[in-house]
Amino acid sequence: MDRGFRDRIQLIGGTLAAISIALCASSIICLVLLRLYTKSSYRLALYQVSSSLLVGVASLGAFYSLPMSGSNSTTCMAFAFLAQYTVWVQIVFTACLTFHLFCLSVFFKNLAKCEPTYVLFSLLVPLSLAIVPFITKSYGPYMYDAWCWIQSYSYNSTNGTIMDHERNFIGEMEQMVLLFGPAFTILLACSGGVIVMGIILACRAFKNGAALAVTNSGQQLLKQLLPLTVYPILFFLFFLTPFANRLYMIREDNVPPESLTYAVVFFITSWSMAPGVGLLVHMAIIFFITRKRRGCGRKVRNYVSIDEEGIATRGTSQRTVSVTSAT
Repeated sequence: MDRGFRDRIQLIGGTLAAISIALCASSIICLVLLRLYTKSSYRLALYQVSSSLLVGVASLGAFYSLPMSGSNSTTCMAFAFLAQYTVWVQIVFTACLTFHLFCLSVFFKNLAKCEPTYVLFSLLVPLSLAIVPFITKSYGPYMYDAWCWIQSYSYNSTNGTIMDHERNFIGEMEQMVLLFGPAFTILLACSGGVIVMGIILACRAFKNGAALAVTNSGQQLLKQLLPLTVYPILFFLFFLTPFANRLYMIREDNVPPESLTYAVVFFITSWSMAPGVGLLVHMAIIFFITRKRRGCGRKVRNYVSIDEEGIATRGTSQRTVSVTSAT
């Protein structure tokens, strides 16, 4: 393996992870300054970006812990565990977020009271998926020795080099069972749910009468859903390249080409970058719309204000009216 290539991978991955951290931190600061956290949907966005910030921190450590501490160090194992845990926090919360938005926009169900449950569920469930490789001692250098995660190959305990053709079958199985397989299924379901939600809202927008999407509250709802609904689809798309890389490594019994490795590094770091960028763009658009008004921060909050309880009540009334009319 070309050491220069490994160094470039670590430099690119670490730099992109640092940029992700900066973008997520900036979006959190902006959201707090505008006091948008008083809105339920934006608190969910805050949790999502916070989990992405943690993924960025874990990725930065996973890329830089190897050159600083070596392949067999406790530091490398710790950051590998942190990377696995934070990615699953992000995935689980994405599923909770999609469920919340689907129920609110399609079934008019106000699940704001479930907010603490979403957070606790997203923090506790990933522990069971991150602790297994720690118990089996599978955490260590991954792919060209470029960063720390679940190992695909066995390593020489004396100098940390890959043993020729010594595949770590336990590690490969854990990669598929503890991340790629279930994550692909969950993210695919989330993307499908978002697409169905968008189709239903679009159909309502073209209906006559009391369609939610053409009411003022419906318009406000769509403004809040915008930064939240895009990410599940982006997450799924960014996940496909690392997933394809894992399948390639299993099929070819070898590390991937350098070009594919660069793509994997880019898309892995994009997992944490996308939520921060999306929320920043969303808030920038709102700020641009309201910038000429006095008391801009208050105007921004009013622009995106919404009564979710009212939407749930109104949705129930609309369904009742529709059933009565049909009868």
